[in-house]
Amino acid sequence: MSIRKRAAALLTAAAITASFAGCADTSYVMKADGDNINAGIYIDYMFSAMQQQLYMWQYSGVTENFFDQKVDDKDFATYLTDTAMEKTKRYAAVEKLFKESGLKISSEDMKSINNDIADTWESVSKLYETEGISKDSLKKVEVNAKKEEMLFEYYYGEGGKEAPTKDELVKYMNDNYLRFKAITIYKSTQEDETKKEEENTKNKELFDKYSEKAKDVKFADFDALIDEYNTETTPAEEDAAAEGDDTAAPADDGSSADDSSAADESSKGDDTSSDTDSSSKDDSSETVVEDSVSSFEAENEDSSVVDDSSIADSKADDSSADESKADESKADDSTADAAADTTTTGTDEADAEEVEPDPYANERLINFASIDEDSLKEDYGKRMQAIKDAEIDKVITYEDENAYYIISKGDITQRSDEYLSDEANVDAVVHEAKDKDFEAKITAAIDSIKFEENKEAIDRYLPKTVYDKYNEYLDKNSNSQKAAS
Repeated sequence: MSIRKRAAALLTAAAITASFAGCADTSYVMKADGDNINAGIYIDYMFSAMQQQLYMWQYSGVTENFFDQKVDDKDFATYLTDTAMEKTKRYAAVEKLFKESGLKISSEDMKSINNDIADTWESVSKLYETEGISKDSLKKVEVNAKKEEMLFEYYYGEGGKEAPTKDELVKYMNDNYLRFKAITIYKSTQEDETKKEEENTKNKELFDKYSEKAKDVKFADFDALIDEYNTETTPAEEDAAAEGDDTAAPADDGSSADDSSAADESSKGDDTSSDTDSSSKDDSSETVVEDSVSSFEAENEDSSVVDDSSIADSKADDSSADESKADESKADDSTADAAADTTTTGTDEADAEEVEPDPYANERLINFASIDEDSLKEDYGKRMQAIKDAEIDKVITYEDENAYYIISKGDITQRSDEYLSDEANVDAVVHEAKDKDFEAKITAAIDSIKFEENKEAIDRYLPKTVYDKYNEYLDKNSNSQKAAS
């Protein structure tokens, strides 16, 4: 073949290659053991993670230059890409495990999912279409979340293949939980230095006074000391009305929040406080979800987008359990309410003769095992470590930049069995005890799957693209507030 013909052939081949590259199929983001995973699923995970992080930043005062920020030591774009990829692979692992388990989603659950998707699609379909997320992809994400929930129950729920016994759960609580009561005396948040010094002088006097009173007080009797403190520091009703906002507790500076563990937030409400403040069509089977839905999908750029006047809140991330638990573990318990709700003993409130006090109103049950290493270096973690190191039925004092604490440590072994008599508490403790085991199964399933990433799709649906499309949508809706750029 002549050099001229060879060169012409190479140019033709290059042109054909470029033509095919320009028409690459980006409707799927990857293959999992040969099965396509919709690009819309990947985009939805990315969009949900983006919405969640933007909300957290805006709540903390960061309202611009988002892509200059870092999350977990990653730049925002890398964080979003990694999160979307991890969740997409998790999606595949859940599908695999669910299929192997032989479980089926009930018609009732499918009906509920379909109704939820129909409501979401009716209100914000144009937003999702702008992002390239189809109704089918949304449904697959929701069905997958239900499958993951069912899988956990399949392994660890009542009657599950690896369900823990009550004795095992009691042991888990005894090994990991802290039980305590506390009086918290906030330090002043006044900007005026003179007023700040005056308030802190009084606060230190209170701390010294009640620390001395608490020295020989047993855990069972610590409630009486809390009541005494409340009586002394709570203004009379008429005084409070006269003083107005000055009697309120100090504003939350971000370090003071409810530190209750997931198990602690039970329907019994017996651990609501420890600290005392000184101031559509119905689908009949699971297989329906695999049917395609005629809708705008990620690869279709020619479909028209009609303005929608309303925007619903973005779907919450399906794996928020881990993040929310991490947040609860890091939170400070210094703003907990001073008293728990009480319930009447009679079936008719009007006929109730008396209200029985909650015997655990001032107690906290905290899962020390749920506190990560970073949190243990912060004020909250250090305080919990001090409680862990304390002797049972002894009082310790603690001080950080926010408050003074007088803490009485109780014996968790005297409470755990009774606590687990409530099914609502059992479910939460099972998750705490078995979440790591479940994550190990998910990880093993991910490792067993052959993934083939579609680079063209990944390069096309970039975090900045998702963000820009969101703002593009908001620009087209006069009733929506444009996201900060």
